[in-house]
Amino acid sequence: MPPATLTLVALNVAISIADIISGGVIERIGWARGIDVQYGEYWRLFSCGWVHGSILHIAFNAYGIYVLGSIVERLHGWRPTVIIYLISLMGGSALAIAFMDPAIPLVGASGAAYGLFGAILGFFYVKTGSIKGLLQIPAARMLLIWLAFGAYMSTRPGVSLLGHLGGFVPGVILGMFFEHKYKRELDLYNSLAAALVCVAIAGLTAFACAPFTRSTWYATRALHAYEDGDLKRGDELLEQAKTHNHTRSGEVALLTHLTVWREYHAVNPKSYDTDALRLPLTHANGIDLAEAEGRAFDFLRDPNTPESLEPADADD
Repeated sequence: MPPATLTLVALNVAISIADIISGGVIERIGWARGIDVQYGEYWRLFSCGWVHGSILHIAFNAYGIYVLGSIVERLHGWRPTVIIYLISLMGGSALAIAFMDPAIPLVGASGAAYGLFGAILGFFYVKTGSIKGLLQIPAARMLLIWLAFGAYMSTRPGVSLLGHLGGFVPGVILGMFFEHKYKRELDLYNSLAAALVCVAIAGLTAFACAPFTRSTWYATRALHAYEDGDLKRGDELLEQAKTHNHTRSGEVALLTHLTVWREYHAVNPKSYDTDALRLPLTHANGIDLAEAEGRAFDFLRDPNTPESLEPADADD
């Protein structure tokens, strides 16, 4: 039995069961949105790969991790399996959070699952030496068919193509790296490719945490300044945020929220207090809409209401 794979599956399933018992609180504590990450909750880039949006979501991912992880673990052992899983998880999370709408939550382990998928294809590529060679192996042909299906599904609404791609590409390269290492054929180029993947993921992670070309980075700095009572600095950062790209709905909503809060805080600081200021941030138990209504621009609704933004299947 593959111990690492079973452990990874068990962890994902256990967290999902705990989330169901908690009424979805764990999902909201663990999911990742650009706004929360840029606010300073950087750990969400990792935790979002362990929470899921539904029973079907965790069932599908758990099955995929078990099947794919078992193959990788039998090929290379438990350490490479865990390394590929974790690096692919971070690659999917970082790429998705860096470029998707900052108000949409990211959940799921499918970025890591796609990394395991890619590692198997990387193994077959080393064995055959070409794409044409892959097509001559029945198992590899079947994987390519599933890859085409997965690519199509990744373009569907509510699914993160970037999350899948960010996990798959590191998986392929690391799969090739570990197969070359296992065969004692590791050369400079394969080692350099694996190193570059890790450097690229580190860079994407840094950009996801501090996207200096995006308005939300300056907007969350403004939110911090307002929290600290430095209204002048907050105003400067808010104006700076408005000069940067803010075409996505979550960016527009955050800027609108801060603008409305700042205008009304000056005349009614009791109602437009720091609690109202923090409404765009994820609240583990949701938002009391009755209490929030009328105080500020509320774009993050309680996840249990039909009007809420649905989490993306992504790292899935």
